Order: sequence, then structure tokens, then C-alpha cells
Amino acid sequence: MNALTTLARTWPMLSALGGGLVLLALAAGAGGTAGVALAGTGIGGLGWGLLSLRAGRAIAPAVALGVGAAVLVGAGALVGTGLAASTGVAVGPLVAASAFIGVVAVHSAFVVRRGSRAAARTIPHPTRPADAAPQPAVDGRLSLAGLVAGALLVAGLATPALAATEAGELAVPHGEHGGTGTSVTDVDHGGDGHH
Repeated sequence: MNALTTLARTWPMLSALGGGLVLLALAAGAGGTAGVALAGTGIGGLGWGLLSLRAGRAIAPAVALGVGAAVLVGAGALVGTGLAASTGVAVGPLVAASAFIGVVAVHSAFVVRRGSRAAARTIPHPTRPADAAPQPAVDGRLSLAGLVAGALLVAGLATPALAATEAGELAVPHGEHGGTGTSVTDVDHGGDGHH
């Protein structure tokens, strides 16, 4: 495994988590069939991301590729036909979720293609079953650095996308309690002079 592959190997899984969260936030504000489709896709993205991170590789890459392509086409149709606005789906967060889904789909396409190439040239080894491919060594430090970098990239795109959804707009701002509008710094602490 080369250094770039090791560094970025978890990014598709992290992208699935970011995309899943944004899709679920969009589903919370969307109506009808669009809301159900967004929620189902968001749950699927979160599940795929978690299971793939746990496995250390993309699971069911052909399925992920097919679902990713279908979701990208659906999102494009939702925006292109103007249905996004009428169903309460914010376009900005949908574009961010589509970027995450695109990362998963492209990675899945590479995995599927690499798998079909490997299957075409597999020669059985006398001491190893034909279906057991040797696993390349992974540099732990580089992999950890890639995980941290990927998490920062996903957070950098997911956070503003989540804030732009209806759920994000209705969230209580940091430092405020309930609907009173009183911030933590405005609360009187009994006159003891400590804040």
C-alpha cells in the first residue's frame, strides 16, 4: 500500500458518516416521500460507514456504488426539477451530502474494478486458498494521521451543512438555555461575585 492510499483509506467511510448525518438532518425538515428517502439513505450511509470502518475496508462495494449512483441521480433530479424547494430540502446541504456520497461512490468503483482485475489474474497458490488474497501491511502512524485528517475534512464540510438545514437553524445556540434567550454569562450566581 502506498503512502497516499494508507493516508486516505478511511476517508470514504468518514464521508459516509458525514453524508449520513447531513441527509438525516435534511430529512428532519423535508416532507413526504423526499423525507423518507433522505432518512433511509442517511441511515444506510451511517451504517455502511460504521461497518466499513470496523472492517477496515469498504464492505459491499458494488452495492455502495449502485446506491451512491442512484442517490446522486436522485439528488440531481430533486435540485434540477425544483422539487427541493417545494419539499423543504435545502440545496446547499444536499450538495454537501452529494459530495460525500460522490467520494463513497468513486472509492467503491475503484474497489470493484480492482477486485475484478484481481479475480481475472488470480492463480491458486499451493499453501493458500484461492480466495484469500495477501493483505498489505498498513503503517499505523500514517493511517492514524489519515483518520485525523479525514475527520477534520469531513467536519469542515458537514458542520456548515448541518447548520444550514432546518434542524440546524432550530438548534439552540451555544450558551443559551431553552427559549428564554438568557445566556450563561447573564445568569446571576447569587451575588457571591463569582461568574
